[in-house]
Amino acid sequence: MDNDRFDLYDRNAETSRVSAFTPRIRFVNYRGLAGMELPVWGRRRLIDYELILSLRGEFEYLVHDSGERVIQHPGEVLTIRPGELHTYRLLGDPERAFFSCIHLDFEGVAGVPEPPARCTAFSVREDGYAVHELFRRADQLFHRPGRFAQEQLSCVGKLIWLYLLEEARSGEQSERLSAMLAYLDENLLRHPTRSDLARSFRLTPQRINAIFKRELGVSPGEYVHRELAERGYALLHDEQLSVKEAADRLGFESPFYFSRVFRKVFGFSPAMVRRGGGAGSL
Repeated sequence: MDNDRFDLYDRNAETSRVSAFTPRIRFVNYRGLAGMELPVWGRRRLIDYELILSLRGEFEYLVHDSGERVIQHPGEVLTIRPGELHTYRLLGDPERAFFSCIHLDFEGVAGVPEPPARCTAFSVREDGYAVHELFRRADQLFHRPGRFAQEQLSCVGKLIWLYLLEEARSGEQSERLSAMLAYLDENLLRHPTRSDLARSFRLTPQRINAIFKRELGVSPGEYVHRELAERGYALLHDEQLSVKEAADRLGFESPFYFSRVFRKVFGFSPAMVRRGGGAGSL
């Protein structure tokens, strides 16, 4: 089996594992540390994973077995793995510190993906706001349970875990893929194909496809269609162009083809945006 087929196999296998797992949430808090004389947790070993988000304050994480030492800054999520002999403590004034932690248990759960990076920063990305809100929502569900609170809590825990894995992957995006994305964005109105990429970057079309599937989870064609559809939505919704005008502006051979691509990406027709239906009415 060649490298391209290995890449696609690994991607499909990973997607299957991610789709299958659902964690059980053992404990959640979301609190300030004002009034605590000595905010230190340890020496201790956990039987589960713990995810800790610092909203305010710097913390130190020390693994005694290996000597690993991490300084956690505000906006970062720390991952503590089961069985690590460690100490976690606040550096600085407890009166200003605020953090949240979630304990996740995967016992008996099939298909658990690899653990996130030790420390993941969300301070400058738009995703950071979503992750912070998920920690807050998990605390609400844990302490004020409702009819489906446990099921919702498990879904929130899984979503946080996936955000962490996705952030780690985005940080590993290759320079080659970044150059390819820049090429596609620059030439988007010409509707570039993977064959165009192959000629420009001196790779086979199959290799181009494998790189996109491995690093982005989509093919080059799917990426181009998504970008065109998103630009089309802006033209329809913000500039109030007709479907024909938007199709012409984006280089589509016909409004019908534009509508077909748009519907595949968004799940509704571009005409619904013009009428105020679909996502445009939200």
